[in-house]
Amino acid sequence: MKFNKSKCLIMHMTHKRNPTITKYLMGNVELQVVKHHPYLGVELSSDLSWAKHVAQPANSANKILGLLKRNLWNCPQSTKEIAYKTLVRPKLEYASAVWDPYRGIHKDALEKVQRRAARFVKNDYSYTSSVNNMMVDLKWDKLETRRNKARLVNIYKESHGISPSTNALHPFVTSMHKTRTSHELNYIIPQAKKDCYKYSLHPRTIPQWNNLPAELKSAPSVLAFKQLLENHI
Repeated sequence: MKFNKSKCLIMHMTHKRNPTITKYLMGNVELQVVKHHPYLGVELSSDLSWAKHVAQPANSANKILGLLKRNLWNCPQSTKEIAYKTLVRPKLEYASAVWDPYRGIHKDALEKVQRRAARFVKNDYSYTSSVNNMMVDLKWDKLETRRNKARLVNIYKESHGISPSTNALHPFVTSMHKTRTSHELNYIIPQAKKDCYKYSLHPRTIPQWNNLPAELKSAPSVLAFKQLLENHI
């Protein structure tokens, strides 16, 4: 296998104030060190922060929303809503189970896009109108709620062998831990000191998963789980 040396980069992921920076050579070419770089559509940063990534889908979604406003301004509400759900919202939710933000400033940056979209779909730009009421009328969940559901669906898929599981899921129930409220699909909550791990998929979602009713965790299919989850949350 041959590598294109000009496209090979180095990223040191650390929280140290004075990290040890090591130079790497490929052949006789020194590889460039970067602070952030996209991987499969997700912007990875050397400080393990998602701030850089959150800004990108928000900006991209805003541009597409602006395009829709200019071209679909006279279309029916149903057409505008389909356009938003097809072209804009996927930009805000791609791989969100991985980078789901926990800081308010990043959550707001994403929610603002959907709030602008609600005004566009309802064709109501009045300062006295309530965007919250528009979203209730449209039956749109907040993006934060949708990301929360997506993370729980991810755990369901791992638990039932539908998607590859990592070593982060350790069953909590053993012969020594069984109680009336225990369940074979409950997991030990990973201990985390750093926010970058504390708010990652498993440490953040397992407590919510463990608190779900047993019938949700044992749902016969992903579709059934989603339907039960919709009624539960």
